Amino acid sequence: MKKTNAFQFFNKVSSVKEYSDMYKKLRLDLRYPANVKREQIFVKLLKKHKPKKIIDAGCGTGMPLIDIKKKGFNIIGYDKAKNMVSEAKENLKSNGLSPDLVFYDNFENPKKVKNNSVDCILGMGAFYYAKNVNKTLLNQKKKLKKNGRLIFSLRNRLFDIITLNNYTKKFLDEIYEVKKLKKEWKNKYKNLTKNFTDRKKIKLEKNIDEEGVYNHIPHNPLTITDEMTKLGLSVEGIYFYHFHAFPPLFETFDKNYYRKISWKIENPLDWRGFFLASTFIIDCKKIF
Repeated sequence: MKKTNAFQFFNKVSSVKEYSDMYKKLRLDLRYPANVKREQIFVKLLKKHKPKKIIDAGCGTGMPLIDIKKKGFNIIGYDKAKNMVSEAKENLKSNGLSPDLVFYDNFENPKKVKNNSVDCILGMGAFYYAKNVNKTLLNQKKKLKKNGRLIFSLRNRLFDIITLNNYTKKFLDEIYEVKKLKKEWKNKYKNLTKNFTDRKKIKLEKNIDEEGVYNHIPHNPLTITDEMTKLGLSVEGIYFYHFHAFPPLFETFDKNYYRKISWKIENPLDWRGFFLASTFIIDCKKIF
């Protein structure tokens, strides 16, 4: 599949409306409210750390920013998708806030934020759309003051294990190094995994991967601490969200029930999140 530039995708009018509506209602019958849970985790961390100056990098339509601002935090934001910025300004005005709280900039390499000037930077579902995630994180880290916080979400590679579809097969192919097996074993392995469903052939709601939007390979929460240490970031917390109570195929049998039981087990600190949650948040502190 030809990959679409993420900024082009998020700049589309349809994307702007979808992401603006996403935070407005907690309706399991409309969509799974993963972004609502994500925002709740971010807010809880902000209340814990009490940063004086916050930036929402890749703020989209500004709905989380508005909620955070109304809770008394000093926050501004920016986005590279100009239509997202325009919508965010309108949302701010309709909520009695200054449209100047958001502006146009690129989270991969922000130019309008001074180095060593920010206490906390948030990346709510943005950074894994960067062409180079590590480079993006290093550029973001430059903007932080000493001991500043970089809190952002990542996609969970371990989630592929429990989907029991072609994502699982691909994950196991890599873990078992199937390409290195002798032919007889390859055939036995192929027979063992032949019943894993092909996600593209079942009637699930399209995820962003199937829209052809470029995004980085999911991260492994078991190794993320070491990865971030090399970048000068100390991981002080891992929090899981968007739980799946059963393999995704089961959502096609009863969408509302599937979402209900999945929402019921949402717990950022549940160890099952390493496998059942498709995304996670890391709370990092700048160490050098």
